[in-house]
Amino acid sequence: MQDTQVTISEFQRSVAVALAAVQHGFEEEHLEPRTGYSIDLALPSSRVAVEVDGPSHFLLPDGRGVRKPNGSTLLKRRLLAAAGWRVISVPFYEWDGFATAKERQTYLQGAVAPLLG
Repeated sequence: MQDTQVTISEFQRSVAVALAAVQHGFEEEHLEPRTGYSIDLALPSSRVAVEVDGPSHFLLPDGRGVRKPNGSTLLKRRLLAAAGWRVISVPFYEWDGFATAKERQTYLQGAVAPLLG
């Protein structure tokens, strides 16, 4: 099997830092063996996947300005869900709307906490 180099974006790094402030145990670039996908931020013990979705994960905005996930992003989410993962998407356009670290942490806490019981 060939090694692949993973490049972590500044966006993903900022989500990881904010997530670490509210929930411990997440792993960056966790390889999911059944699907072969690398999960951006994963909590394997609870099967929670946080996908950090930059602009390349979305189609261009429609006439109302709505951005929809592209086909490869939807496929990854579906395959991870079929493998037993609960997937949270952190879209760049929402993340960019937060002015402070506290707002970002609150956003992630609200997304992750319901899945952890």
